[in-house]
Amino acid sequence: MKSIIFDEGYEEYMIGDDPSRSFKLRVSDIGLLSRVKTAMKETDALLAKYKNKPDIESVEEFDKEFRAIINKAFGTDICTPVFGDSSVLTLTSSGKFLFSEFFDAFIPQLKADIEASVMTQKINAPEVRPAVKKYVDAPVVKPIGKPVAGLANPYGTALPDVSALTPEQKAQLIAQLIS
Repeated sequence: MKSIIFDEGYEEYMIGDDPSRSFKLRVSDIGLLSRVKTAMKETDALLAKYKNKPDIESVEEFDKEFRAIINKAFGTDICTPVFGDSSVLTLTSSGKFLFSEFFDAFIPQLKADIEASVMTQKINAPEVRPAVKKYVDAPVVKPIGKPVAGLANPYGTALPDVSALTPEQKAQLIAQLIS
């Protein structure tokens, strides 16, 4: 069987520096944020539904339903590596639920990774951005004659020499500057 390898947009996350407790997410998935927002609403409703049901059966039902909502939102089983066999309602030393501690730590990292993915897509695909395309496709204009005194290098040597960059590197630089 032949293997096809390509960039699928995954980021891998590890819980507590334990490689056996890791999961992968496609942070470049356009629908991810929408599914996470929907999941947050569903888990809020779930909390309200089980608020006054402290019996063991209700706790187990809540745990099962909560895990299903979260795994569906992320498109993979993240609950098993994150929570293991523990209930998501386990109280931590801070007095918060285990699921709350996890999301307080994970959501800021996820947001940063999504933003980085979006920026990488913009930089690596300037041909789909008209604002960049007009600069990338512009013909190279060679100076005629000597530069006007005082304007030849108005910034001194503070600017890097970009003459050795490849056309692709120049396109990426332009995309970064315009973004």
